[in-house]
Amino acid sequence: MKTISIRRLAGLAAAALLATAALTACAPAAPASPTITDPWVKAMPEVMKDMDMTALFGVVSNPTDETIYLTGGTVSDASLTETKLDAHEVVKGEDGKMKMQEVKDGIPVPAHGSVTLKPGSYHIMFWNLKKPIAVGENIDVTLNFSNGSTLKVTAVSRDIANYAG
Repeated sequence: MKTISIRRLAGLAAAALLATAALTACAPAAPASPTITDPWVKAMPEVMKDMDMTALFGVVSNPTDETIYLTGGTVSDASLTETKLDAHEVVKGEDGKMKMQEVKDGIPVPAHGSVTLKPGSYHIMFWNLKKPIAVGENIDVTLNFSNGSTLKVTAVSRDIANYAG
């Protein structure tokens, strides 16, 4: 029976440990994902005909090397809405009046930059609300991006009258 000295065994273990560390350092990093800070939804204390919508706001950041687009999302609570969420913006129309429209390709989030979703500008639109959203209620949303990534978000609902943006 062949025996291995303690010193040789320790040397082999150290070599294995160094090889593992080297391989781990060379492994590709996990792809960076977008983030959102201060996510909030406009509270809707009452849902009425033609007033069954609201929007999500916050600051979306993109840590990647390429511009990505926030294309919309979904709400996890089907009792709130079953309609997909759309990327929207408010722009000045040819008649000089402000109007809301869908951003067909999504809201651009620049590489290593951010975009602010706020009232009167970019936002994620909720349609066909089935029930009111009280001030302080948490709304779980999954945001979708053009690079295939998704972001799960819990947004708190706020009274838009208190918006200072």
